[in-house]
Amino acid sequence: MNDTIKQARLQNKMKNPVVALVLGFVIPGAGQMYAGSVMWGVINLLLIIVCAITVIASPVAFILYLVSLFFGYKGCVKYNEKLLDAEEAKEATA
Repeated sequence: MNDTIKQARLQNKMKNPVVALVLGFVIPGAGQMYAGSVMWGVINLLLIIVCAITVIASPVAFILYLVSLFFGYKGCVKYNEKLLDAEEAKEATA
């Protein structure tokens, strides 16, 4: 198969970390869900909602929100690294 086609297919499979940040900014936990950690994204979303409702825990909700953004970004980066490693392993065996 042509290298350009392989590269285009690989780029289509990769996830954009900036999209994860934007999704996580709009909806807490959505960046983690986009990165593939759906369970942790939902848990994070529920924790932030519960903490934000209780006035006392609002600073905790903000910290969880920032952590959610970070893990969404890092999750996409790790996903892309695994994808690239798998592709390199395929090329090495071929």
